[in-house]
Amino acid sequence: MVSNRIKRERERKANEITDAAEKCFFKKGYDKTTMDEIAAQLELTKTAIYRYFENKEDLYFSVAVRSVKILNKMMIEEFSSQNNGREKVLKTCYTFKKFYKQFPDYCQVLTEAHDRDPDSMDTPHIQELIKIDQQNLGIICDAIDIGKKDGSIREDINTFLTALYLVKSTLNIFSSSLSTIYYLGLFGMSKEDLVEHSLDLMIHSISK
Repeated sequence: MVSNRIKRERERKANEITDAAEKCFFKKGYDKTTMDEIAAQLELTKTAIYRYFENKEDLYFSVAVRSVKILNKMMIEEFSSQNNGREKVLKTCYTFKKFYKQFPDYCQVLTEAHDRDPDSMDTPHIQELIKIDQQNLGIICDAIDIGKKDGSIREDINTFLTALYLVKSTLNIFSSSLSTIYYLGLFGMSKEDLVEHSLDLMIHSISK
């Protein structure tokens, strides 16, 4: 009982720290956020935070885990809402657009987290992020396999490579450079328009 209470208290405190860090990361980004700022919000010392998180990067990945959990829930809902394999692929991929629109800050954190080269791959938050990323990839793989069986998706494509291509291509669009966004603006278009058009092209290329 005592150990469970201690565990719950530790989780509560870690969530409280993550809440404060999240606000800072959303407002200033990873590079411009300091541990001093996060500690000040909590009225804690940096040493106190380090009892729960190894460093700023570890804290950043804890926010990324929150992000990918939201995305995972949305993908499962979209996958379950369709019967046809092609539509399952389309809806789960379009989840990235919905995620970007509804949770732009979380989307930014998740995109940047995927672009980072972490100091260590063995931290619990990075391992959890990888685990849920694999689940999300598995959802699209399942959708592709269903499409192959019902005749809506080409049978000659590799399921895993196609799913990885769809996910990475979409995430790369969200990482579009400022020059790309500028050129889109010249034609009255947004990053969302680019995502939608790209997904249409990608889905068309794998459809029968």
